[in-house]
Amino acid sequence: MIMKCIVLDMTKFKLLPLYIFFLISVSLWGQTKNEKESRVELTQFPEPAQLVLEQTPDAAKRTRYYRETDGEKLSFESKFKFNSHWYSVEFSAKGVLEDIEVLIKAHDLPERQRGAIESYLETNSNKFEIIKIQEQYRFETPFSEVEFLNHILEQRTNTASYYELIIALKVKKEWFLKEMTFDPDGRFINARTLQPDSYEYIMY
Repeated sequence: MIMKCIVLDMTKFKLLPLYIFFLISVSLWGQTKNEKESRVELTQFPEPAQLVLEQTPDAAKRTRYYRETDGEKLSFESKFKFNSHWYSVEFSAKGVLEDIEVLIKAHDLPERQRGAIESYLETNSNKFEIIKIQEQYRFETPFSEVEFLNHILEQRTNTASYYELIIALKVKKEWFLKEMTFDPDGRFINARTLQPDSYEYIMY
């Protein structure tokens, strides 16, 4: 099966109801969460997060700030466009940097990782359609948070990442919408089912 990826513009997702029917099924495969986000101002972020984001390069455009919850965890996220790529920078409820994600297309995946992901999906589903792919850079380095942010913005292509995918899967006769995470080698780590109320949230 050839991997296909549909990357949706955040300004147009409301016009694309094609995948809504994938959200009807509720699966026991993986954790199920219903994420919500609301637009806020930077001043509503925890102070440590504000200090980091104040160092975001001036070249970052269309910056927005969000407060997010899945019913258990509270987090804060900044989203912006930099060098033609969409970035999201996520912080914990206390303002600690957790990860940076970058929206990419299927052809941006390295061949080895793409092959490993395809093999897993083909083995564990009858059919699949990739809706969204993000490189995920976890803050697990000796860099300071500001150094890490600047490093990913300027040198991410030289840095190993995890991969977070939104995928519609057909298993037997039923469709499921999953958020699936793969390690830097393309090996499956975990999955969770996305609920209908998360539909708009996942598009960007």
